[in-house]
Amino acid sequence: MMKKLIYILIMALGLSACIDNDLPYPVVVPHITALEAEGAESVSIDYENRTVTVYFPETKDLRSVSILSVEIDEKVAVPSVDIVGVHDLTSPLRFKIRTYDDYSWTIVGVRNVERYFTVEGQVGSSVIDPVNCRAIAMVGKNADISNIKVTSLKLGPKGLSSYSLDYSTMKDFTHGVAVDVTAFDLTETWNLFVEVTEASVEITKVNPWAYEAYVTSIGVAGQKNGFRYRLAGVGEWTTVADSDMTSDGGTFTAHIKSLLPETIYEVQAFSGDDSSSIYEFETEPAVKLPNGSFEYASKVAGKDYYKFYDPSCGVEEGMYMFWGSGNGEGSEGVNGSANMGIVITYIDTEDKVDGKQSVRAQTSQLAGMLAAGNLFTGQFAGLVGTSGGKVNFGRPWTTRPSALKLYCKYKTGKIDIINGTPAGVTLTKEDYDRADIKVAIGNWNYKTYGGTKDSPVQVNTTLESTFVDFYTDKSTIANGDVIIYNDGYAINNGEKVAAATDGWIEYIIPLEYRNLNAYPTHIVVSCAASQYGDYFTGYDKTKLWIDAVELIYE
Repeated sequence: MMKKLIYILIMALGLSACIDNDLPYPVVVPHITALEAEGAESVSIDYENRTVTVYFPETKDLRSVSILSVEIDEKVAVPSVDIVGVHDLTSPLRFKIRTYDDYSWTIVGVRNVERYFTVEGQVGSSVIDPVNCRAIAMVGKNADISNIKVTSLKLGPKGLSSYSLDYSTMKDFTHGVAVDVTAFDLTETWNLFVEVTEASVEITKVNPWAYEAYVTSIGVAGQKNGFRYRLAGVGEWTTVADSDMTSDGGTFTAHIKSLLPETIYEVQAFSGDDSSSIYEFETEPAVKLPNGSFEYASKVAGKDYYKFYDPSCGVEEGMYMFWGSGNGEGSEGVNGSANMGIVITYIDTEDKVDGKQSVRAQTSQLAGMLAAGNLFTGQFAGLVGTSGGKVNFGRPWTTRPSALKLYCKYKTGKIDIINGTPAGVTLTKEDYDRADIKVAIGNWNYKTYGGTKDSPVQVNTTLESTFVDFYTDKSTIANGDVIIYNDGYAINNGEKVAAATDGWIEYIIPLEYRNLNAYPTHIVVSCAASQYGDYFTGYDKTKLWIDAVELIYE
């Protein structure tokens, strides 16, 4: 009997050892959402490549970098190194962050070193290659590279670098010149080259907008350099004024103004007595925002709220969804606040500026939960339980406007519901609610930002790490905003301007471009009756009317 029991026990243990654990570990991907380093000028976080790049002034010693704080969006995350502390960032700091799996992250320190190498009679700008420690200057075909005068040289941090050769002694560049540059006890060997080019003047880049164009050319430094332009094949040439010109040695750029959209022009550069080939370009169209006065809307079948387009209207700009709201999207089957008994965005036929109606975004509350009135380019993506929602912001867009113009009317009061605020913001019930209107163009990738191809930027109001600050976001090309207070407004973080809030006011929000050469893929316009509505904080009777929304291109 005892032998039988032992046999059964052994068999049971053996069988249990063969049973697989079919319950998978949860997939929890950690993200560094913020990092602060002493003396840093800026920090860029690349979530796709899991890299944090910290930019410092050129005089910073990267051998001793003090990281003051780091924020990771997952509480279960455990870094393999102590990130906060002093690190040598002359080489990348590589580590892993463990949740249920290991995820590799890298912190890179970069000095923003201004470098230049110029020579007499130079054509165009020098090529500076800090990765390979190489610099190349171009000269005209008649120049003697065995006897060249160097006019400037800086390859390391200002005031902290020593050079093995004085640039005034460099003359013969037949085979290049090598110079050692030492800073912070580190030495780099730079190779300097002077090469001959056949072109004395050549247009290298044309960047046309709707009403203007930026044109860049190379020419001979020290010569009279400039541009002339005209309608393609028509009339006399117009020379660009000196006040609209900028130059950097042998590279010069013109800002050509007062052009017409969707029009073909010719431009020619000149340097001294030489002229470039004629370059032809076409200006961009000045595309308007669809349904910017909200004339096209339709009531959701069986419901008491609207969607902000009308498939049966017969007008293309009004037939398709461009604007969305937190109400939900009705026939598209996405439930929003309206399905919880809170309608937050309305059509108003009584109070408007243009056409037959406007939009009224109205903050409301149900059972202590605040829902901020809103209107945006994009689509509501669904509720997150009873505590929040997901919004996919953005619509496809390729033109580059200079500003957003709209009319708003605002009525608000003191905040009566406080459920949260952003870090560094303190509010009390003595503070007034305020409206926030944002505009941005960018090339956001939906795979990175969580949305869809048409509306790439997803914000989950229950997850602060998904909130996008367009002023610091790396994929944003240009943006602007207006904050509307109970007693005024402020545009693009500027000074508050006093204005009455009991009537319609015209707001013009200039778009501030970080890169004049980048092209957008999408546009975001977001109107929130309560600035901190994403944190479920505000005044539950705030009303924001919006009408006549349009883009300005001049």
